[in-house]
Amino acid sequence: MLSTKLINKITTFRQLHSQGGLLLNNVWDLMTARLAEKAGATAIATTSAGVAWTMGYADGHTIPRKCVMQHAAAIVASTELPVSIDVENGLLSAGESMSDLAQDLLAAGVAGVNLEDTQDGNMLDVVHGSQRIQQLREACQALDYPLFINARMDVLLRGGSKDADSLINRAQAYIAAGADGVFIPGLIDLALCQQVARAINGPLSVMALPGAPSANEIFTTGVKRYSAGSFMAESAYGHVLAQMQIFQQTGYLQPAASHLSYGEMNQMIS
Repeated sequence: MLSTKLINKITTFRQLHSQGGLLLNNVWDLMTARLAEKAGATAIATTSAGVAWTMGYADGHTIPRKCVMQHAAAIVASTELPVSIDVENGLLSAGESMSDLAQDLLAAGVAGVNLEDTQDGNMLDVVHGSQRIQQLREACQALDYPLFINARMDVLLRGGSKDADSLINRAQAYIAAGADGVFIPGLIDLALCQQVARAINGPLSVMALPGAPSANEIFTTGVKRYSAGSFMAESAYGHVLAQMQIFQQTGYLQPAASHLSYGEMNQMIS
């Protein structure tokens, strides 16, 4: 049974998409969730890559779903903000169904998910991609669980067609199958963003990239949600590697301007 708290979080998450201008700094553990809150986040979203890396797995459908769910539950318990998680392709094992995923998501208290349309490294066709979304929606309905399903379309990341009609048709099929919104990573062309955002019957999400248009430019096109993807995790680990190399080579610590103190870190987690 859904708690009032979870219902309120899902309602808030839907409202954030409806009003637009939603910026998501993707997190990968409890501490980065706290950092996102400190930065002014109105909702929390995970990066599948960051979660996988911090738990010793490569990104790309390799991490066990139960590990992801335990991780998600800890993040949910640490914040009053709605939490959406990246479940890649559903991370189902042999003999499992979307019902297993839905039950895990509900138990973790998750408000939303990104569900992608790939399997074994390949794009699903529109029919099978739609079936995956429909199966998760029906599994959630059986639990009276109004999960926000963001259908992730990986076609541009995999070198597929940038034809507007093709993107719109796939997006509309996913919404008709039960998705609340559509996420198209790799879509940063402002004219194309506008074409897709205006044509579909749900909020469009895209992912920021270095050198991509600003959030203001993106939101002007009608896009409702702009996320950082794995960039923050890549940046954090890159910074740590550079600091470790300096210490290994010189024996000196070189605090950066953005260095957080022991006390600050401890206070955020207490």
